[in-house]
Amino acid sequence: MTTNELKDALQTYEEALKKLGNGSPDPNEAAAQVLAVLNARDKISILLEEGHFAEADWQVELVNLDQELKQKAASVAKLFNWEFYRSSLKKKELKSWWWYLEEEVPIHVWDRLDWLWRGLTVSFWTVNLGLLLDIVPRFLMAGTGFWGAAAVSFPSILTLLQARSELTTAGQEGFDKLLKRFKIPPHFRQEAKLTTTFLLFLLLIGFRWNLPRISNLYNQAGVNLHRQGQLAGAESKYLQALAIDPDNIKAHYNLGNLYEDLQQFDQARKQYQFAVKGSFLTAQNNLGRLYILDKKPDKAIPLLFKALSQTGDSPIRLRHTVLKNLGWALLANKQPEQASKYLQVAVQLGTTAEGIEQIRYRGSAHCLLAQSYEKQQKPEAAFSQWQDCCQLGSIENPDEVAWLSMARQRLKKEGITSCSGNASKL
Repeated sequence: MTTNELKDALQTYEEALKKLGNGSPDPNEAAAQVLAVLNARDKISILLEEGHFAEADWQVELVNLDQELKQKAASVAKLFNWEFYRSSLKKKELKSWWWYLEEEVPIHVWDRLDWLWRGLTVSFWTVNLGLLLDIVPRFLMAGTGFWGAAAVSFPSILTLLQARSELTTAGQEGFDKLLKRFKIPPHFRQEAKLTTTFLLFLLLIGFRWNLPRISNLYNQAGVNLHRQGQLAGAESKYLQALAIDPDNIKAHYNLGNLYEDLQQFDQARKQYQFAVKGSFLTAQNNLGRLYILDKKPDKAIPLLFKALSQTGDSPIRLRHTVLKNLGWALLANKQPEQASKYLQVAVQLGTTAEGIEQIRYRGSAHCLLAQSYEKQQKPEAAFSQWQDCCQLGSIENPDEVAWLSMARQRLKKEGITSCSGNASKL
């Protein structure tokens, strides 16, 4: 039978489809337009199932309207969450194709690999977050001031924006609007996300790669302040350098040197020990000296032997210091004969033209050699070295103060009451 009810339903369906093409910016209104179309199509389906007869021209009209709906599938599919509405409106059990309109959207050739781009995007985003969690705490611990905070804030903000675009609906909508503004086709959406995530990855990798260089800048700032006598400021810069790059061997050494100047020998030892792990020759020498002062020559000797084996191309001043300290350690370890061998070489380096010009404290080797000769019962050789100790020694070197006093006492026994050089100031 023919009924006006079926005809009215077809007309309602047609009018709803016309409104669907208006593209309302209001999400609720757009969803209402889609639901009007779906409900009108449901009504037709119910009437046909109830036995209402459809004339041939009505059947043709229904097919044409269905084709029009399918043609609009690409734009309609994005207007709301289909799965949510099917579940909420108890339509999930229905198999009618119009309630699964998002599945009617033809897959663009560029969308076929979206699963791969999406997986890569998530992977890079995870790596970016890990890099950020590695970088940011370094600068927060360092207290690197305005420029340090500004440098780390930029990649942090970009990473958080990336996370928002991935994890929140508002962020995804904002990203889609950005693509529209730059006229990027929708089928390039995942590729665009992957590109931006990869660019952020390159930025963070570059930042992470340059942390040692940034650390060196703070270390050099500390060196400059140290030379100017601003010890507190220098310590702060060294600590900032180490917060950014804990493996900065030079910063460990410089901080150890600073603590030694402050007479904080325990702290200095800790920093030198870090530097020694990086085979930093000067740190090996300084740590060996601190072990001697701590009356632990057995720890100093192997360290200084290792340092001596690496001094081949080193400046003469460093070679002289290592030889002197090795002789000192052996002497403290009750090995005066062995000590003499290395102290004699140190003395010889100090008498060369290059040594006289570059070695600041040449008297130390003579003072120690004099003591080793005394241990070996060689008074004449010891006396000669005491004279050189007295003449070349300096009270500016804390190690030589006691030795210069010993030299004056030995020389006084021989009737010599003074000697040239800084020793006469005692």
